[in-house]
Amino acid sequence: MKRKYEITDIQHPETPKLFRIRALRDIPRFNVKAGELGGYIQREGNLRQTCDCWVDSNAVASGNVVVSGNAKVSGNAKVSGNAKVSGNAKVYDHAYVFGDARIYDHAKVYGNCQIYESASVSEEAQVFGNVQVFDTAWIAGNAVVQDNAKVFGDAFILGDCIIDKNMEISEVCYINSSSQIYYSDGVTIFLNIQGDFINNGSSPDIEYHKTLARVKLL
Repeated sequence: MKRKYEITDIQHPETPKLFRIRALRDIPRFNVKAGELGGYIQREGNLRQTCDCWVDSNAVASGNVVVSGNAKVSGNAKVSGNAKVSGNAKVYDHAYVFGDARIYDHAKVYGNCQIYESASVSEEAQVFGNVQVFDTAWIAGNAVVQDNAKVFGDAFILGDCIIDKNMEISEVCYINSSSQIYYSDGVTIFLNIQGDFINNGSSPDIEYHKTLARVKLL
């Protein structure tokens, strides 16, 4: 197997244990030419030598991270801990993925968002802005999570949903493309077995799993 990259002796300016990589072959998918410098990794296990996966620009992959498949980590993005980025996923801008988080399929994670703990982003989902996704939350389908939203607990967001503004989705809430959530700036969905729907006068149509969810204006 022909090696795709080598680790140079160029250290990260702030973290000496990280070193820049250099391409040993062209990667047409990302317009990378042999001899070009990439981003920073801690060890060879962070970036697979197979397929076209790449760490570019000032991006960092460290710890026990594995970037594989045709995934790309670029810009000033950081992936650390035991996180995995695979498939055709892209992590860029100032996004930070850590803990045991998984980014895969064609998912895109960018802006200043943070994906951590055991959260997952997959399929065609996009997460950006100042979003936080954590616990065991899962964003999938064509879902878009943006602005200052937070998705956590066992929340499962999929389909063509858009979660935005200051919205918080938590616990065992299951929302798909047939769900309708009526809100103005700042809505929180909480686990509430005994609760009912509280909002601005409209009745949200929220599919649920195991329990009801509460919608409340902040």
